[in-house]
Amino acid sequence: MTENSFWTCPPQAPVRGSGTYTITLVLPPFPDHSQEWPPNDPERAREFAASFGTIDQVLEYHGERNISDGFSLRTRADLEWIQVGVWGNVIGISDPALADDGNSWPVLEQVKELAERFPGAKIVGGASVDRGETHEEAAWVVPGFEPVHSEGWPCEDDTSLWSLDGDPRAVLDACGVTARTAKEADVAYDPDNPTSTYWGGLGELILGPQRPWRRRRVRASVFRVRHTHAATDLMEENWIRD
Repeated sequence: MTENSFWTCPPQAPVRGSGTYTITLVLPPFPDHSQEWPPNDPERAREFAASFGTIDQVLEYHGERNISDGFSLRTRADLEWIQVGVWGNVIGISDPALADDGNSWPVLEQVKELAERFPGAKIVGGASVDRGETHEEAAWVVPGFEPVHSEGWPCEDDTSLWSLDGDPRAVLDACGVTARTAKEADVAYDPDNPTSTYWGGLGELILGPQRPWRRRRVRASVFRVRHTHAATDLMEENWIRD
């Protein structure tokens, strides 16, 4: 099997669009990282990458980089890069295979799989892709509550086109995210209009001091991977095809 056996387009095929795509796990006992953030563990990061549901094989390790640097998606070859960090009890992955156009819900799928593997963990996933219009998906798993899943197109005013399952307000309350806190962060949850809510921002408030993605000096491992056949097909649909 060759490295690129699941792709049907060449490495130089242009990526059409941009986005964000992360999942973060906080394992019990939940640590307080408000002051000092633990260093990344490259070995555990590689183990997690190899076991993640969208990954068929880890092909190369390319050291560490600041998590805030991110990646520019210009060609199909860029879709093979992921970032993974394991910082004590916090695990994070950034993987373009998590982006979707509303038909497959990969964030929810991976969050549910991780919840089975890591019972008792707090898990927050979110992805967005902008190809002229933006699609968003978010999924939260907090111990003691049903999963919350939100998905749709923020530009659409018709709330019937937005999918929302679970009880976001109960989860936010349990995580200490008050209505005032959310409003001050400009991510207030409106149960009557989920399209106006910044779901990624609410996910960051749920993570609180355990959120890695906005920390400029946090280091993460960089890997080039072969995604699974299903994940590769989805990426071609979402990132490459017109």
